[in-house]
Amino acid sequence: MLGSIACGENAATPGAPTTPLPPLPPPPYGAWLDANVEPFDGSHLSPPLDDLDFLRDLVGDARIVALGENTHGTRDFFEMKARILRFLVEEMDFNTFAIEATWPEARRLDAYVRTGAGDPAMLLSDLYFWTWRTESVLEMIEWMRDHNEGGGDVGFHGVDMQYPGMALHLVGEFFRSTDPAMLDSVTNDLVCLTRFANGPDGMSPTPRYLDQTAAYLADCGASLESVRERLTANRERYETAVGADAFEIALQSLRVAFQYHLQATGEQGRDESMAENTVWLSERIGPEGRIVLWAHNNHVSTRPGAQGYYQRQAFGKDMVVIGFSHETGSFTAVGYEGTFGQPGVRYTGRDEFELPAPVEDSFESIFATASAPRFVLDLRRPPGESGSAWLAEPRPFRSIGCCFNPRQPEDFYTPNTPLPNWYDAIIHFASTRPTTLLPHRPPTTW
Repeated sequence: MLGSIACGENAATPGAPTTPLPPLPPPPYGAWLDANVEPFDGSHLSPPLDDLDFLRDLVGDARIVALGENTHGTRDFFEMKARILRFLVEEMDFNTFAIEATWPEARRLDAYVRTGAGDPAMLLSDLYFWTWRTESVLEMIEWMRDHNEGGGDVGFHGVDMQYPGMALHLVGEFFRSTDPAMLDSVTNDLVCLTRFANGPDGMSPTPRYLDQTAAYLADCGASLESVRERLTANRERYETAVGADAFEIALQSLRVAFQYHLQATGEQGRDESMAENTVWLSERIGPEGRIVLWAHNNHVSTRPGAQGYYQRQAFGKDMVVIGFSHETGSFTAVGYEGTFGQPGVRYTGRDEFELPAPVEDSFESIFATASAPRFVLDLRRPPGESGSAWLAEPRPFRSIGCCFNPRQPEDFYTPNTPLPNWYDAIIHFASTRPTTLLPHRPPTTW
């Protein structure tokens, strides 16, 4: 009888507690992190670089190192990326810097870092992005100029295509100087996009190009393609007249303008275009060239549809992707109320915001348990490595970018992020500072 009662559904095990057991303690994340991260001394580019020597193994023979950022307004991220650039240039023979900024306008900054021509602060305004118009980026550009003046060779390039104005201008100038008999015809074919393109100040007229009818966009795409056909049909003659380099710049200028058209029609997104331009740049600098790429975490990551996704297809293991995260501090962003990008959103202007505490069980909340105030974590762990299983579990990962709604901080996470699938390494800061912006002084002419 006792045996049958003991085996019944409602039987109680002798000595079983009558109250629930306390929850198990959290895994010892901090101890594991302390044993596996690479701390570094600081983010500013000027101190000695000995504490970054671990980058030799992290980067290895990669031809491209893509550096992200969680917000577009975090000074420590910008400084650290400049410091990594300096290390990779001085210690590992990298020779090319590329940034999430307009391609043709960035060429003027390339001329500055190579020759000293122009005002770098004004040329930063010429990139149209307030996010890059900062003390930290200007300081990096001045270091690049000093490096080149001392005998180095590092270039400054943009890979973005959101502003077609100068690209179209360069195409027109190419025909004006190389084949003036063709200029009127080319100008007529380009005007369908030129009338909607930005001026030197970055401002575009309204209505926008993407607001035009599908028929208008299709006709304009055909017109742009006809200009490309005339360029390529006369390649040999043009290269003989002005050189292969000048011809390639004209052809790429037209391609960047066409990428703007493709974004408007939905045929090719911005990330794919930026990846295409990065591949073009890599081919241009040759097999010995090595690139440091700067963009937002979302762009450099290899998540499907991101710039890094297309670049992984092109570069494979020749690319190392490094994301950036932080726990506390402040950052610069454009504030808004409502839903970003939707009707009714109200922008409240650029300001400094406090970084809310990480949400529970996010990667940032785990990184916060490490002892080091700043560190690099290589995510490429051997399968089954003891203590690292938590890395493979999808978790929230913060993503802010240019703009922020302080009333809805929980919205600024990418849920279920497979961190080791999207990044090769993470650089984490316990606390960060906002960027310091420079005055907006764009050039008045192309």
